[in-house]
Amino acid sequence: MIATSIRTAIAPVLKLCPPECGIVSITKIDVSSDLSYATLYVSALKEPQLALAFLQDRVQELRKNLSPLGLRRVPLVRFRLEQGGTNRLDELLR
Repeated sequence: MIATSIRTAIAPVLKLCPPECGIVSITKIDVSSDLSYATLYVSALKEPQLALAFLQDRVQELRKNLSPLGLRRVPLVRFRLEQGGTNRLDELLR
């Protein structure tokens, strides 16, 4: 439930990613049990490193987007690149 709320709050920022990144999505969200951290796994069709850098530069903005969720504690947001997701997609497309 919390992961879904986080995904909804962060979705508008994904649309602002540079066009060079292609389609950017959050593939998975892990929230720590004490709500202190939210790790978001990012996938980008073309330039994943650029998308990751873009999102990391906006961490404070993203945390502000999470504050209306009414959580006891607003989690620190961390981004990681999705490992293996694009390889699997490439295999399916072949």
